[in-house]
Amino acid sequence: METYVASLCRQLQLRGHRSDVATLDYLFKSGDPLPPHEHLEGIDVIRLPSSGNARYFFAPRLLELLPRYDLIHIHGVDFFVDMLGTLKKVHDKPLVLSTHGGFFHTQWFPSFKRAYFNTATRLSLKGVDRVIASSPKDEELFSRITDNITLVENGIDYDLFSGIDRKVRGEDLVFVGRISRNKRIDRLLNVFAIIRGRRPRARLVIVGPDWEGLGEDLEMQAESLGVRGSVTFAGNLSQDDLLKTLAGARLFVSASEYEAFGISAVEAMAAGVIVVVNRIQAFQDIVDDGNNGFLADFSDSSAAAEAIGSALEMGEAEAARMGLRARKAASRYDWRDVAEKIIAIYQQVLTAGDNG
Repeated sequence: METYVASLCRQLQLRGHRSDVATLDYLFKSGDPLPPHEHLEGIDVIRLPSSGNARYFFAPRLLELLPRYDLIHIHGVDFFVDMLGTLKKVHDKPLVLSTHGGFFHTQWFPSFKRAYFNTATRLSLKGVDRVIASSPKDEELFSRITDNITLVENGIDYDLFSGIDRKVRGEDLVFVGRISRNKRIDRLLNVFAIIRGRRPRARLVIVGPDWEGLGEDLEMQAESLGVRGSVTFAGNLSQDDLLKTLAGARLFVSASEYEAFGISAVEAMAAGVIVVVNRIQAFQDIVDDGNNGFLADFSDSSAAAEAIGSALEMGEAEAARMGLRARKAASRYDWRDVAEKIIAIYQQVLTAGDNG
């Protein structure tokens, strides 16, 4: 979500629009404080005090900022949409919401989440002028509680990733994403252990922050599987290092059991990297199995290992052709096109407000 907001703000600025960001004044996971204001890449970031926790917070001082702006674009389904949607008649500002998967990323209290979604969230959305579904899955989900919804899938910096000069090194597999439970790195390690037993040159690079403190257990799992020396937990990488990692990767792999939108997979496809990803809806929306990548069931370690093994067996010319098809498929998510769709929604909402 952070990357999405930053990218959208940059695109808006390029088109002459002022776009500030309001968020909270601390990091969710560590609790580390952040400065109340920063100016980053031309974007004003205003950080608000709050109470509560990462599951649900309260930051009512957002209301004080509203008079400065013509339109408010809310990202994610949390206190901000509940407050602003419910108080729409008080502040009377045009509201747009991007869903980003809602709050269904984990299995925490699923019955409570469903009940909240069908009552409180449904009520909040009555005050939202347009809901932007971040994926076809979100479109299907949110259309159950609102008719005012438009599908605009997430964007990527297509030129950045498609400009990578591919220099494949050996049999490196790469995963990019937060290390969290829904990403199922544990299943990925189980599959990699099978691959490593058959292909001693294979290596796995796991890129991303340890979002839920799972790193130590995953390293112990890799040790117990006998593959610790072939697995690199790279943590956060700079943009340049990420591009270098993708440039050298033979495959992008993901066992994730939940994605609102598989942005890392799309970025890898834009780079021409062949993806082998779990057969979930978010990836099925992106990957045409056997044409521009592969889908596999990572809950079945043997089957997933077979799929990865088959991808590794592809000849250079065949792999290059699939890489080109992957690049073409990823091009539809170019941020320039995505931004134009979002700006068109802004204009529609603002025009409707003026007419009202």
